Amino acid sequence: MTFGIATKGYIFKKDRMLIIYKTEEEAANDPNPDLRIDQPGGRLEFGEKPKEALEREILEEVGLRTKIIKPIDVWSYVKEIDEFQLVGINYLCEWLDGEVVLSPEHEKFEWLTLDEIKNKKLDDEEEYIRAFVEWDSYSK
Repeated sequence: MTFGIATKGYIFKKDRMLIIYKTEEEAANDPNPDLRIDQPGGRLEFGEKPKEALEREILEEVGLRTKIIKPIDVWSYVKEIDEFQLVGINYLCEWLDGEVVLSPEHEKFEWLTLDEIKNKKLDDEEEYIRAFVEWDSYSK
């Protein structure tokens, strides 16, 4: 049995959220390989605190400096065949500095408004809407 903890960052720059897209090869390992949309983040290394892991992952995956504001969601993914469970914490983040430089795991990025997110008709659209609601209440 394997167990892990991961963090993801919903990064906002004014009224837009950063969306990154996994490469086809990277998405092939996902439960639904057709969903290549992603948020920067990843698993904690042993002894690492969640916010430290997220700062490291954001820098590695998109090259940005951000302010990690607060957790906005906790999720769990279980893959019974492999006896694997991953618990994740999604954080609201604010862009501070830098231009997006993608890691080899990702091939494209966009800064999208809430309406643009809704037009994509994502399976997990509620997650993104929740992040925008949290951002609106924080940024006003």
